[in-house]
Amino acid sequence: MPAGEKRFTPEFIFGALLALILVPLYIYCLPPVLPPYRDSGEMACAAWTLGVAHQPGYPLYILSAKLFSLIPLGNPAWRLNLFSAAAGLAGLFVFWRLAASAFSPLAAFFAALALGFNFTLRTVSSVPEMYALNFLFAAGLLLCAGAAGARALFLSAFLLGLGMANRMDLVLCAPALLVLLLPSVRAAGWRGLLKAAGFFFLGFSLYLYLPFRSSGWPLFDWSHPADPATFLAVITRKSYGSTLDLISRNYAAGELFWPNLKFYGLHLWQNFGLTLALAAAGIYFEWRVSRRRFLGFAALFIAAGPVFLFMANMPPNPHALAIVEPYYLLPDLAVAFWAAAGFFYLAGAFPRALPWLVLASAAAAGLVFHNNAHGNFRRWLFAAEDYASDVMRSAPPGSAVVAKKDVQLFSLWYLQAVKGLRPDLEIVAQGLSGSPWYNASKKRYSPGLVLYNLNSGSEADWQAFFSSNPGGVYATMDAELPRQVPAVPRGALNEIYPGRSAAPDPWRFYSFSRLNRPYRDFFDSDIGTSYAQGLVARAAGLNAAGLLDQAEVGRLRLSALLDENIPETPLYEGFFYSARGDWASAKNSFRASADVYERLLKLGERYYSLPSLKESLAASSAYAWLNYGVALEKSGDRDAAGRAYDFALARNPRLADAHYNLAILYWGRDWARVRAELAETLRLNPGHKDAARYLAQIQAR
Repeated sequence: MPAGEKRFTPEFIFGALLALILVPLYIYCLPPVLPPYRDSGEMACAAWTLGVAHQPGYPLYILSAKLFSLIPLGNPAWRLNLFSAAAGLAGLFVFWRLAASAFSPLAAFFAALALGFNFTLRTVSSVPEMYALNFLFAAGLLLCAGAAGARALFLSAFLLGLGMANRMDLVLCAPALLVLLLPSVRAAGWRGLLKAAGFFFLGFSLYLYLPFRSSGWPLFDWSHPADPATFLAVITRKSYGSTLDLISRNYAAGELFWPNLKFYGLHLWQNFGLTLALAAAGIYFEWRVSRRRFLGFAALFIAAGPVFLFMANMPPNPHALAIVEPYYLLPDLAVAFWAAAGFFYLAGAFPRALPWLVLASAAAAGLVFHNNAHGNFRRWLFAAEDYASDVMRSAPPGSAVVAKKDVQLFSLWYLQAVKGLRPDLEIVAQGLSGSPWYNASKKRYSPGLVLYNLNSGSEADWQAFFSSNPGGVYATMDAELPRQVPAVPRGALNEIYPGRSAAPDPWRFYSFSRLNRPYRDFFDSDIGTSYAQGLVARAAGLNAAGLLDQAEVGRLRLSALLDENIPETPLYEGFFYSARGDWASAKNSFRASADVYERLLKLGERYYSLPSLKESLAASSAYAWLNYGVALEKSGDRDAAGRAYDFALARNPRLADAHYNLAILYWGRDWARVRAELAETLRLNPGHKDAARYLAQIQAR
């Protein structure tokens, strides 16, 4: 065969075709700036400044992302997005090589193509986080473990240790590695195992970056792991409490296993579709043909799938699911491998059906792409940086801005630390404000800031913080304020202890034009929620002052477009109409508010929300039903009003005003009912003057 033809082998053809499809797709769909995704802003800051990220520090990602960011392409965030895309694509090609060596290049091509269209993989391959690099290491470990001999054992051990310096959950691959490497382990003996342990710790030793870098007090120095005790707590995450990751402690062990397993099943269907039929065939044939390899990938699937979900025990709400979702990629590797096996064995068993098998596999991959295409197209995703810019635009010079949620806070960090915007502002992390290391870092880099524990829930701490920082104190809408702390909304911010008499309206300068895309991620939509909360807070303040007008109601409606699950939006619109005697419009608005609450209560059941949250929603729902009943009564529908009041009491039996309204509703029609409702009103609220007066009148009769 001529030398020139050797290059066009099946391996070359299908590898090149895979690259031709996936590489342009991944790069074209990248977010152009910092994306709104979990810890992206923090990781971008830590990588750009060579800092120490949150526990366990992620030194491999920080160092490798920093090296990649030195490539002079685009803005800093886009470079880090590109790094994740490169890692995700590299992981796909490593997987393709693994499946091609085990089966055939054609079978590997269709399995890798379906995996490449995976919504979760494409998501993590477009954000500056550690997950795409973790996927690459997992695929690399499986490829190494498929080889034989001491070199495969030692390289696998080294890569496992090094990969765990990126993400600790890579240890979930260990059972699969032990099964796949069992002949090499037996041949190596105890000496070989000791050498393998040495290679593991050689890779794991990259964690020594943390104390060395921390000793220089970098700008981002989470937990300051410079001393040995803190360093140990960091890499074991013992000092990383009170986060959503630990919310599972509120549930019994395994209580949420089946709901989470159901959502993972939905993930498999959405991201593999009909390819799952190939995976099922692959499981059957692998069990018969290569028992040890089957057991190895089964160990990966079980340990990283059901076992992990059992241990995570997270409630199946959108926020928690968005956190758990990247962990699906490890068991997805096993599913994709079995899909390649199914294609290969079916093609061998039914050679005449190969064209139909190719067509069906291509159609299955195309369907996955079609279902996930819109959510993965992030070429116009500016929401995080737009939001952070709007917050900074709303804060006066020299003020302190307190934020709590990850995306909101870390986006502000990124604009200030990486892009150099608004260095005059003091960005304060509410959740970290009580941590000694955070206070020490702030004293070093913000000597003019006097910090207090703003996460304590104490009004005294906020008062002291305000008094010690004369530039003014502001808080993003996600920050949690004690009820006693006065606040006035200023756009996307709350002004704490307000003292300005005529602050300009910042809403006219905000970037709403780039929030009109129905993104699928929880974190994307959460940015819209922050704007919506600002609009609702403004309406609440104007309503309390009697200044809510038609123009403000029109602006308030924008909040429903940004987040349809904020029941206060139609509630305040109802207050506007009721104040003007337009009870028909008020009735519709109050009912819309009650319907939102009812939807949230159903979601609370579906998401296994904590009892305290469901009780709070029920109590708020009762208030919406109460106002709906008032509007019905004013509209002349007294029977429907009575049902609304009764429903309000079903939601909150301690709602005294519902009993009082029922008493007025039955006045002159059922005096026994009136007397009972007034008595119950006073039992629940002894200070209710009108109820006491009317009850005295009845008793006087």
